[in-house]
Amino acid sequence: MKVLIATAYYHPRVGGLENYALAVADGLHDLGWDVAVVCSDFRGDKVTRETFNGYTIWRLPVSRVISNTPIHPAWFRMIRQIIRSERPDVINAHTPVPYMVDVATIAAGQVPVIVTYHAATLFKKSSAMMHILTLAYRVIEIATLKRAAAIIAVSPYVKSALGKSLADKIEVVPNAVAYVSPPRHSGGEGLVFVANLEPSHAWKGLDLIIDSLVIARCKYAISPRLTVIGDGSDRVRYEQRVHDLGLDSSVQFTGVLTGTKRDGAVRQAAAQLIYPTTANDGMPTALLESWAQGLPVIAADIGPISAVVDNGKTGVLVPPNNPAALASAIYKLLANESELKAMGEAARQLVAQEYTWPRQIRHTSRFLSQLIRTP
Repeated sequence: MKVLIATAYYHPRVGGLENYALAVADGLHDLGWDVAVVCSDFRGDKVTRETFNGYTIWRLPVSRVISNTPIHPAWFRMIRQIIRSERPDVINAHTPVPYMVDVATIAAGQVPVIVTYHAATLFKKSSAMMHILTLAYRVIEIATLKRAAAIIAVSPYVKSALGKSLADKIEVVPNAVAYVSPPRHSGGEGLVFVANLEPSHAWKGLDLIIDSLVIARCKYAISPRLTVIGDGSDRVRYEQRVHDLGLDSSVQFTGVLTGTKRDGAVRQAAAQLIYPTTANDGMPTALLESWAQGLPVIAADIGPISAVVDNGKTGVLVPPNNPAALASAIYKLLANESELKAMGEAARQLVAQEYTWPRQIRHTSRFLSQLIRTP
């Protein structure tokens, strides 16, 4: 059986959607599927083909990027040719990054398309024009989802957010991690935050987290260390803000870390901060990665996060967009080492039972197989 995975971004780019698509491609290939991937490429002006981890990646040129969405007017023709060349039995397109999923779904012809949906909402805090554009695209997106043979939602919350009209064609295959660490014998220190630092990801809430550290210093006389893992063009602005607020000694920016380096940096912390301003993240990868290392989370009580974090057991939920409440939660949790350890171990066990990639890949393989049309 052959699957073509279509995604706007892919490895070596790092992010929740990219990591999920990579895990699916690698996992299905390991199960014996013939895998190919089509994605965007900012390095040139023509289609390139390469072999990676035993399967083919087709990278398409990008003419421009609109609000984190790569586009090219010739993608339909390019994807159509790739489909004719690869002859997949099924196409798995990842979204909510627009355009790639819409073009791939139309170009598929009679090949069944399964759309994997990663977000609870498209709407973010932005300009009035972007809000209007999002509303306009929502019409296109609904048409794409209705055209798809089926939809994979990365959490039950995402399934409910997509609406009752699509419920019958939605299968939930949660986000996951590749590895769950052994139990932690001693807790770490300080806090960790993992995110893309591009302006388009400001909704991840790092500005609010920085504000909370100022409040914690002034109101509670604590200056917990914060390790920021990630990179992007907004990093300079964040670093300047940290400097202006006198937090240089407390906040460290590591840049992008992957694999064991990222896991090691996360494991050295006492808790991870997950504090988005919107419900965009359908099932945050950073949350599962921290749980897999035995860390509880201090997280925004918002959308899908509220649905997955058991408040007081696997983490602490905090009112969103409220730096003062976040500072209070940080102060209380860091002062209670036994509670930190208990929450972290409960979270680690939950991931081991429910959110590992071998489990989710088997689920995905069965689901895709059911939708392949036989002659």
